[in-house]
Amino acid sequence: MHELGLIYQVVKTVDEIKEEQSLTEVSSITLQIGEMSDVVPNYIEQAWLTAKENTAYENTALVVEVVKARAKCLDCGFEGSVKSFGFVCPECASQRLKIISGREFLIKEISAR
Repeated sequence: MHELGLIYQVVKTVDEIKEEQSLTEVSSITLQIGEMSDVVPNYIEQAWLTAKENTAYENTALVVEVVKARAKCLDCGFEGSVKSFGFVCPECASQRLKIISGREFLIKEISAR
């Protein structure tokens, strides 16, 4: 489960930000996870429960926002959900699509004081 390793990287990054900004308490961390990122949101949430035990983050909430997979047709310019039309443009049947969202894995927000 690579999600546990990802969570430890998130904690490391938040630790660095806490130190840089002299923060004492983190109430929540919001992650954005794309539908096509190969990261399973439920596994991330389970990994968080394990990783935060007996740490400064024991009372920190993890919020996961799933980013929809969207693509743009390079031939006609149509934009839409990859899940609703697959990898063929519903307007012109082109297979020349560029993914514009849905591969993210990032820390969107840290609520702290």
